[in-house]
Amino acid sequence: MRYRTIPRTDIHASSICLGTASIGSTLNEADSFKMLDTFVDLGGNFLDTSLNYADWQCEIKSVSEKTIGKWMKLRQNRNRIVVGTKGGCPKPAEGRFFRLSREELEHDLQKSLSNLQVSTIDLYWLHRDDPSRPVSEMIDFLHEQVIAGKIRSFGCSNWSVERIEEAIAYSEAAGKYGFCANQMMWSLAEPNPDGISDKTLAVMDQATKKYHETYDLAAVPFSSQAGGFFGRALSRTELEKAKPSLGKYFNDVNFGRLERVREVAGEIGAAPSAVALAVLFAQPYAVYPIIGSRTTEQLADSCAAGQLRLEEKTARYIETGE
Repeated sequence: MRYRTIPRTDIHASSICLGTASIGSTLNEADSFKMLDTFVDLGGNFLDTSLNYADWQCEIKSVSEKTIGKWMKLRQNRNRIVVGTKGGCPKPAEGRFFRLSREELEHDLQKSLSNLQVSTIDLYWLHRDDPSRPVSEMIDFLHEQVIAGKIRSFGCSNWSVERIEEAIAYSEAAGKYGFCANQMMWSLAEPNPDGISDKTLAVMDQATKKYHETYDLAAVPFSSQAGGFFGRALSRTELEKAKPSLGKYFNDVNFGRLERVREVAGEIGAAPSAVALAVLFAQPYAVYPIIGSRTTEQLADSCAAGQLRLEEKTARYIETGE
């Protein structure tokens, strides 16, 4: 596993980030601990969770954070783990999609600190944006939390590039801490525009890529494996029949990329899923893909991408065919 320091921070994180929405819920506590232990054994140290994981399917609220907190305490490994969690979480069941007031953020941060059993969160994310709220309010609050020692650094998730640019410009002009990283939906497979039901999700596009390159802003993409689109040795017809849930990725561009991923994987002796992740690393800025695994075998396969790097021309060939 390769490591890289997140720009503008002192956080030295594994290039693969483990998504933990299933920790403590879909995976019971014993299996969750096994998954976390295996990730560490494979060289990983970067975890991504959220205050609301997985409230939609578990009676225990914030079960992901609570399970991670218990695991770190039992393993006594807090100083070796980079924990990122999210606040300002939307509550659609209550009709509250924007929860970014100072009071709401303070509430969420204190809950996360308690759930994780830590005094400081390494990387704190704003889970959504509220375009009607001045960026100065949120940056001021997060800056204060860094000064207070409650968080080390902070980033944004599902923000438009225009709002990210506005927030960073404000933080620099005010001499305050600013966003060090951005979370967006991004994988080698581009989703069909009409295939994403949640319109509050931000998808990586060319303008966002350009800003990341210009500002050297770290990208920590979710859905980086496109739901396993590149991990199944099926023909196009077989994949369309077997996995209709991946329909948002069914288009000629992605199936062309799938074919070239398999070609390159065969040439270098790597798993296609690892090659697809490695394409994301071939950027002029830091990238830490968030992976999701149901088994430790899948986890090992995905973590293999943590040390795989492709030449720029190979990554370009996979993406464009040229």
